[in-house]
Amino acid sequence: MSSDNVSPARRLGQFVYPHRWGAVWTVLAYVGLAATEPAIPKLIKYAFGEGFAKNAFELWMVPVVLIGLYIIRGVFGFAGQYLFNWTVSRCVMDFRTALVNALLRLDAQVYTRMQPGTAVSKVVNDPQQILQLVGEVGINVLRDGLPALAMLIYLFYVNWKLTLLSLVVTPLMALVMKKVNQRVRQMASRSYDTQLALVNRVDDITRAWRVVRQFGAAQHELQRFTDVSQEVRRTNLKTTTAGALGQPLSQLVASVGLSAIICIALWQARHTGTGVGDFAEFVAALLLLTSRLRHLSDLAAPVTRALVIADGCFELMDAPKEVDRGTRELEGPARGEIQLDAVRLTYPGAAQPALDGLSLLFPAGKTSALVGASGAGKSSIVNLLLGFGLPDGGRVLLDGDDIETLTRASLRRQFAVVSQDIVLFDDSVAANIAYAQPRDDARLEAALRAAHLWDFVQALPEGIETPVGANGSKLSGGQRQRLAIARALYKEAPIWIFDEATSALDTESERAVQQALAAWSGRKTLIVIAHRLSTIRDADAIHVMGAGKLIETGTHAALIARDGAYAAMVRAQAGED
Repeated sequence: MSSDNVSPARRLGQFVYPHRWGAVWTVLAYVGLAATEPAIPKLIKYAFGEGFAKNAFELWMVPVVLIGLYIIRGVFGFAGQYLFNWTVSRCVMDFRTALVNALLRLDAQVYTRMQPGTAVSKVVNDPQQILQLVGEVGINVLRDGLPALAMLIYLFYVNWKLTLLSLVVTPLMALVMKKVNQRVRQMASRSYDTQLALVNRVDDITRAWRVVRQFGAAQHELQRFTDVSQEVRRTNLKTTTAGALGQPLSQLVASVGLSAIICIALWQARHTGTGVGDFAEFVAALLLLTSRLRHLSDLAAPVTRALVIADGCFELMDAPKEVDRGTRELEGPARGEIQLDAVRLTYPGAAQPALDGLSLLFPAGKTSALVGASGAGKSSIVNLLLGFGLPDGGRVLLDGDDIETLTRASLRRQFAVVSQDIVLFDDSVAANIAYAQPRDDARLEAALRAAHLWDFVQALPEGIETPVGANGSKLSGGQRQRLAIARALYKEAPIWIFDEATSALDTESERAVQQALAAWSGRKTLIVIAHRLSTIRDADAIHVMGAGKLIETGTHAALIARDGAYAAMVRAQAGED
């Protein structure tokens, strides 16, 4: 069955099923608790009936029976609460794991549309909130619903006519709760959307704090946050108001039925000679039932809110996944020759193609450079090489094989990439460099030395075990970029892509990296995307791009001699310097 045809409630049940025995034992504990409920009105009848007779029972029996009864109820209640939380905590863990698994497999286009704060909220906060809301409802159903059922059966046993009369108001109460629930669901959906907007506002502030302070925009951001926060407050208040209507309305309906029942019970007592004990027994049982039902009348609102939030989580799970049509696995390192054969690529909604019939060759073991203005198509080439997108036409070949025939994992093992957008993990220096690979201290040292970072790391308090902070927040911009370069060097892939990788480095560090790259030239296929043209003078081939097409190709000297687009770019940069 397609996930589109499955209700959120049933999909949530898929996470409960593996832990069903915890749920079963929870129910049994609360069944035991509910079984003690009728004992209370029975004791009241005995006390008010025979209890006032002289020497009907010993007085010491009163505390023994009552305390014993509540000890038993306490044991069952504690067991039920503990088992329930044991089950829910495991369901939350499984739910979060499923969401992260979906997040890791999303199509690249989904990431371009999704705010990081939204993803964090859906993975971390929403599963806990959903199952906490559902859990509270479940506890109430078990804690109040089962005793209510037990008490209802007991009332039929005591006086079935009056009990049957009490059920007359049930359809009216159901109608009232249906109308209230519709309003709650509508407002809960709006509340969830505004809550995500608030998360995204905070995410923007924390990510862009330097820009905010640079522009003196603290008041501006505060006002934007306040506006969204006010909307969250209003929608939450409306949701709470809608849910709060359920209890007084249901109590009003119940009070009508209760008053009628008590009047009839009193009439029976006066005309049939029913004893005080019998009357007290029925009224006590009825009041206990009403108290339980009052708690149950509040369950619609949290369930509705939980299902609305669950819809948002399942949207993430159902988002398009990365397509992997490849069936072949490369057994070892590729030779490293890459060819683009009449490749065409147009992004959704774009007026012009990003790549327009581009044919290009990156020879194995050679250093090739890509230059051109922003939007020329350089990054689009990198995205296609890494399988982050598929061309609309043409082919991308690796050692003569169409990369679409290779599995994505096999393809990406052939590449080591350093981008101008540095991404580091909140872990140690060593863990960032040897990311997702077996650790080798000799390789770590070699990579750090090649990236001109060894001396700096040795001076850190914990050496290579020093944490770098969230996205390398404890490092400078140049240190972050050199650490990313060290990670690429550690991978020892046959093809290296450097996308503006030296843009944040000082002159000495840049020279050290260039020397390291020169040392591997001839053994690795190097693709360098550079705005600073001084870094690519020694490349075997420089490809100048514009509007998704190849404008000219050659060595630095040949292109200067041609006096075309590349020569103009070199002169422009020389003028800037």
